[in-house]
Order: sequence, then C-alpha cells, then structure tokens
Amino acid sequence: MFLGYIHYFRALAITFIVAGHSIDALVWNNEDVERLIRIFLSNGSVLFVFIAGYLFQHLSNKLRGMRYFSSKVKNVILPYFLISIPAIIISVTIFEQDRVWSGFYEKSIWEQVVFFYLSGAHLAPLWFIPMICIFYLISPLLLELDKGRLIYVMIPVFIVISCIVGRGLPHHSFVHFLSVYLLGMYFSKYKAEINPVISQVSVIGLTLWLVIGLAMVEFLFTTATMSHWNYLQKLSMSVFFLGLFIRYNEHLTSKFVSRLADNSFGIFFIHSYALTSGKILYERSFGSLADGNAVLLIGVIGGTLILCFYLIEMIRSMFGKRSRMLVGS
Repeated sequence: MFLGYIHYFRALAITFIVAGHSIDALVWNNEDVERLIRIFLSNGSVLFVFIAGYLFQHLSNKLRGMRYFSSKVKNVILPYFLISIPAIIISVTIFEQDRVWSGFYEKSIWEQVVFFYLSGAHLAPLWFIPMICIFYLISPLLLELDKGRLIYVMIPVFIVISCIVGRGLPHHSFVHFLSVYLLGMYFSKYKAEINPVISQVSVIGLTLWLVIGLAMVEFLFTTATMSHWNYLQKLSMSVFFLGLFIRYNEHLTSKFVSRLADNSFGIFFIHSYALTSGKILYERSFGSLADGNAVLLIGVIGGTLILCFYLIEMIRSMFGKRSRMLVGS
C-alpha cells in the first residue's frame, strides 16, 4: 500500500507550507520581488490537501468504522488540542489576535478559548485542523461517492466554487478546498490509467508551463497573492509534482527526505512556534527584522525545517509511538 512518490511529495508539501510562512520572518523592500515569491511559495496548503485526498482514496479499504475516527482523534485532534495550549493562553491573556472580530475580547475567556479551538485562529497554520476535521466527518459519504463516477465528473464545478468561495472559518475553508481534495481522490482512484500519462516528459513540461503561466497572470493582472489564480496555479502544481515524483520514483532514495516526510505533520504543528520565536529573538537582538532576499529566505526555510525536524525526532525518541498523540508524528 506504500506509495514512495506520494511519501516524497509530502516532504515537499511541508516545505512549501514552511516556506510560505517564512516569508513573513523578513522585511521585503521590493514589493514586486515579495509578491512573486509569495505567488510561488504561499498557499502550500493546496498541495497538502491534494495529498490528503489522494491517500484517503488510496487507503479507502482500510478506512471503515470507528477505527478510522479513533485514529484521527488520537493522531490529529489530540495533538491539535495539546499543541494549541500555549498559543491560546497567549491569545487570551497577552496578545490580541487580529484574526477575530471587533468586540471578540469582550467575551468571556471560555468563549474565546472555544472559538480558538473551533477556528484555529490562535496560530497561523492551525486553521487547517478544524477544516480537515469536516473531511473526516463526511468520510463515509465520500467513500460511498467514490464507488461511482458522478462526484469526479463534478470536479470542474467544484473548482469554480473554490474560486468563488475563499478561505475563512472552517466551513468556508472546507468548501474552498473540497475541489482539490476530490481531485486528489480522483488521481488516486484512476492512478493505473493516469500515472503513465502525467509522468511523461511532455506532460510534465506542459503542467510546468501552466504553473508559470498562471503565476504570471496573477502577478501582472492582479494585486493579490492568494487569488483564485493562485488556487488554480497550486492545483496545476499538484499535478506537476505528482507526475515528476512518479517519473523519478525509483531514484527517490534520500533517507533524510523520507524522514522529513514521516515528520511532516509534526513539523506542520510546531513550525509556527519556531518561526515566531525566531522573529522575536531577532527583533530584540537587532531592533528589527532582517531585510528579505532569496538567500536569507532559503536559510530561514532550511533552518526552520531542520530545527523542527530534530525537535520531532527528539520527541519521537523520548515517547516512541505515543509521540503521535503529542505532535502528530
């Protein structure tokens, strides 16, 4: 059941997520350079959701009954509750989040805590968990729909809906990301027919040009970095990288990258703490954040990944299999 190309894709996806958040660790004096970097590196969650849909369908024969929900509670929801504790304490006592509405902090502490847990608004990447939990809840429906073709025929309609409905509260994000989750399921269900096609050099090249073209459209004709053009670009990027990893699957032998993939969910949970701590330490030491450039950005991304990787490795060595209940890896 193991898919090497998807395993390595997971390592790349978590790198994109860390990279997208690392951009804010630097001060960018050139707006065009910053926008271009954000267009290519931000919104890595699309890749993550594509992989989630792919693996969900691939493992569908094993995802039956309460065992599936129990595993998600232990390996996703419980780590989410534990990892969130410091951020929520800070958000309700010290630092007022700007991702809440006016008057939010007039509510009781318990109401604030409940909202943060239900929305993930207390830490930048954690909005993902309440959203993905909706996919867990409807998994029986998705498994039933996977038996037919209609849901996959409707993917273009869902893509249009994703371009209209943006990210926000968990139910908004669920609607936004539904199309890419279904696309991942589709590519998994028909992998025997699709893999030989998308792994051809000509198709890989075509999808790469599509990624670049959509990025240029967003850069030249919008003022945004997270528009519907970016969503379409990341959909295309998902297909591009899937084809690339399938083609070179036999050459994917890096033990470090494989371990990075193993630790990807744990890195997802803790990388924002690492980046925020680094920003605070740097500002207190030097008075302001460093000026952004490509070399420094690569250093921040690499440093954050390596730090989080070894923190997860340390936690795994200390707690063994129980580490999944603490940090998801």
